[in-house]
Amino acid sequence: MIGYISEEQLRNAEQTAINRDIRLSEAIAEMSSGSGDIELLNPRSILKLVRKRPENSHKGDFGRLVLIAGSERFPGAAQIAALAALRSGVGLCEVITTKTAAFGIAAGAREATLYTVDADSDGFMSPSESHLEGAREEISRADAVLIGCGLGTGAGCLKMLKTAVKSAECPIIFDADGINLVSGRIELVRKAKAETVVTPHPAELSRLCGVSVKEVLENRPKYARKISEKTGAVTVSKSAGTLIVSKGRTSLSARGNSGLAKGGSGDFLAGLIASLLAQGYPAEEAAKIGVTVQGLACEYVTKENSERSVTVSDMIDCLPVLFKKIERLI
Repeated sequence: MIGYISEEQLRNAEQTAINRDIRLSEAIAEMSSGSGDIELLNPRSILKLVRKRPENSHKGDFGRLVLIAGSERFPGAAQIAALAALRSGVGLCEVITTKTAAFGIAAGAREATLYTVDADSDGFMSPSESHLEGAREEISRADAVLIGCGLGTGAGCLKMLKTAVKSAECPIIFDADGINLVSGRIELVRKAKAETVVTPHPAELSRLCGVSVKEVLENRPKYARKISEKTGAVTVSKSAGTLIVSKGRTSLSARGNSGLAKGGSGDFLAGLIASLLAQGYPAEEAAKIGVTVQGLACEYVTKENSERSVTVSDMIDCLPVLFKKIERLI
């Protein structure tokens, strides 16, 4: 699928897909490509951006990712993000999380290392000054930082986010509660010292922009561009078709299907993009590759399985096979 469409064509395609119960990619394919300012991502072209891995390499060559994620209420979010990162090639993955959440992460993502902090009465991070100092040291050595998956929005979580922004010399990706924490504090994203990525779903994008979800859904390119312009971040606006806005350019991926319409999909995508950032991919490339790989993983798993029944874990488990196919292209 190569070409460009306009915002009006995208809205029409989304409505066609709803009315006729077909995939967005099919609705777009019925349109003639031509004038427009939204680039349609070609998966084959995007996957050729994936780099070959040298034979004489070691784990340090593929980056060190720090995840600030998880809580006693939502330990699975951090586990999913860590597994997605590890399955997509990062060399080292460390999770800063609460002590109880760490047990679940250690059981499911055994290759990840852990740095634990105290939790408040609601089960969310409540770091002491010594914890924050330790976190600063870990973050300062990272090649990328992901903050938000299952984190919470309490005072302790905000302290940790501010610590990350101040300490990181590397790209930062804000996802989930990382986005909720910067809503109304957008200057925190601008204070980052390197490239940033924000990955809002429609409700999160509405909070960032201060408008209703309905308004966002009717004008998603407009609001995704607004946040990208306001923050300087690569903005990944998630929905049935995912928009990627970077430096005035807008791209659309229509890969995937309803199998992605369940909890954990955002954590999966955030882990993928963060892994690529840690491996040294520019933020726009990392976003395009991550979105494409996630969509293809969903389609791969649902070739022989029901879209209603597959889980995000199923998609992560298929990444070794999928990346083997991708490596044959490069």
